[in-house]
Amino acid sequence: MDQIGYIRNVYDDMAEVEVRRISGCGGSCSSCGGACNVPSITVQMENLIGAKPGDYVEIRGKSNKIIKYALIVYMIPFFMLILGIITGISIFKSFSIDNFEIYSLLIGMAFLSISFLIVRKIDNFIRDRNDKAMEMVRILKVNK
Repeated sequence: MDQIGYIRNVYDDMAEVEVRRISGCGGSCSSCGGACNVPSITVQMENLIGAKPGDYVEIRGKSNKIIKYALIVYMIPFFMLILGIITGISIFKSFSIDNFEIYSLLIGMAFLSISFLIVRKIDNFIRDRNDKAMEMVRILKVNK
C-alpha cells in the first residue's frame, strides 16, 4: 500500500508528514462521481531518507501490519463491549433485577472503557518494539 506524503516539519530524526487518507471508494472521484472531500492526517514518522520540509515522499505501508493493528483497535473494544453486556445480562437476570438491559449496557460500557486501556498498553508495547507499519521510502519531489 503506497501513498504520497508531504513533509510539513522535520525534528532531528523524525518528520511530520501530511498524508491524504484513502476514502472508502478508493479516492478516485471519477469512478463514483461522489466528489468526496477526504481530509488529510498528520503523522510522525522516522526520517531515514533525509527529507526536508516541503518535500513529497513515497510512503510504503506494510499491509499485514496495518490489518493487524486495525483489528486490535476495532475488535478488542467491540468484543469487550459485547462481553460486558452478556456478562451483565447473566448476572442481573439471575438476581431477577428489573431493567437488567440498562444495567447490562452500563456494564458493557465499563468493559469498553477497560478495553481502551488494554489497547493503549498494546500500542505502547508496539511502539517500544519499534514495529512500524509505514515508512518513508524515497523523496519524490524536492522543494527548492
